[in-house]
Amino acid sequence: MPELAVATPAAPALIPLGPLPGIDADGKIIRHEPGEPVVFEPEPPPPDPDSWEAVAAAARPAALGRIGPVMNNELANLQPSLARCLDEETQARNGQFPVSRSLDGRTPDENATTLLVLQLELSPGQIRIVDAPVESQGRSSDGRVACAQRLLRGRVIRTPVVQGAGRARMVLPLTP
Repeated sequence: MPELAVATPAAPALIPLGPLPGIDADGKIIRHEPGEPVVFEPEPPPPDPDSWEAVAAAARPAALGRIGPVMNNELANLQPSLARCLDEETQARNGQFPVSRSLDGRTPDENATTLLVLQLELSPGQIRIVDAPVESQGRSSDGRVACAQRLLRGRVIRTPVVQGAGRARMVLPLTP
């Protein structure tokens, strides 16, 4: 039987790459100090501890803990009334009333969803909606926002779930 010839791999070509980044000509590591941090704008001052803005806003009722299901049910019952705020005559009638605005509101964006922030005051046996300032108005008119605020402001929800006093905030999107 003839012997099989095994091919050996070719030697790698030695191509000079030049100096490696981070290593000087003597082969020592070059140390770079980090530059100054980039500051885009100063952080806003923290809100006054007694202000509503100091209370974290829940994104949905479930984030409110034990009062979440109560608020979810109440808001579901209010939807037909809030939907009437879309009526042009209702908006015109409510357009004369001032609209309260959140101090930590977002920059106006016409394409954004209209967001109200419910300010909830808790006391034994009840939840009271103190106000519902607009955080993001979107395309809603002042009349629609004022109508929704008037429906929500001052509403008292009786519930045995609340045992003590406190405050909470919750974001409420106004859907078309």
